[in-house]
Amino acid sequence: MITVLENIDLRPYNTMRVGAKAAMWIEFDSLEDAPAAIETAKMATPSGKYMIMGGGSNILFCNDYSGAIVHPAVIGWEAKALGNGKMEITAGAGVEFDNLIASTCRSGLWGLENLSLIPGSVGGAAVQNAGAYGVETGDYISEIRAWDIEAEKFVVIKKESLDYGYRTSLFKKAENAGKYIVLEVSFILSAESCPKLDYGPLKDLESDSVKITPDLVRQKIVDIRNSKLPKVSDTGSAGSFFKNPVLEKGSWAEFISVMTANGIEPDSVPHFVLPDGSVKIPAAWLIDKCGWKGKTLGNAAVWSHQPLIIVNATGKASGSDIVALEKAIVEDVRSRFGITLVPEVVHV
Repeated sequence: MITVLENIDLRPYNTMRVGAKAAMWIEFDSLEDAPAAIETAKMATPSGKYMIMGGGSNILFCNDYSGAIVHPAVIGWEAKALGNGKMEITAGAGVEFDNLIASTCRSGLWGLENLSLIPGSVGGAAVQNAGAYGVETGDYISEIRAWDIEAEKFVVIKKESLDYGYRTSLFKKAENAGKYIVLEVSFILSAESCPKLDYGPLKDLESDSVKITPDLVRQKIVDIRNSKLPKVSDTGSAGSFFKNPVLEKGSWAEFISVMTANGIEPDSVPHFVLPDGSVKIPAAWLIDKCGWKGKTLGNAAVWSHQPLIIVNATGKASGSDIVALEKAIVEDVRSRFGITLVPEVVHV
């Protein structure tokens, strides 16, 4: 079924809870409706402009949207045993990602537990390659079913063609903008114990006497996130606002020199060396060092427990309020450390 609404308030549909309107909202709940939903969107406004939006957890509306928004609301999932303790879980793009994770953890399946409490839909997580605590969504995706808008046909895209990288995928490449609409995502999970506990607080689980299960790891992640991050039901946010910068070897050496000049002990700088020798630095640490944690600018603020999060502090923040704070942080970090932070959140 396809539902069409005009001049819709988008505040309930984006986790930043920014007030903006869309000329048209087109929602469909079955795979077979995808072609008709796209055609409806193309004819909905004089410009023919449209965009595809999932759970609205990684988006910032800077202004009203004059086109149509297409929302895949395909829900439900099914499991298929593959043998050797492997299970294929295929979920609709409109399924709430954390609901799927909770279910797989209760079933004793390993893979997605470290991604617990990431807001948004399965489709959005697959497009964004959402990640947390040493795990990325793409690590466990085997294939994606989508509607190829240009070719006008359903396609199955295998893992090797999804081009996953840090917060990016095939779908985020400039040349593929508007080419696909994700409908179903298949994950390969395992009943065999394979916890990933490299992230600091998770290591505590190894010293506990209790048996480590996916549900136990999930609960630990949920506790950590609840202690650091705002609940989107209470305070509007888009999760991690900035990507963690990655420096090449030469740039890392220059950065260390800057640290020394700023009176910061190089050994105190948190970082992670990637396989190619480049170095990832937590954006949260850079923002914190610039003194932004807990600061407010207009109706927007940096979350007091996690400086990587920008929140709609008063519930009345506009897109321009959020952008003003974003630009102030970017300029401050660049001025002090010579690193330009890049937003993870998509601006519309």
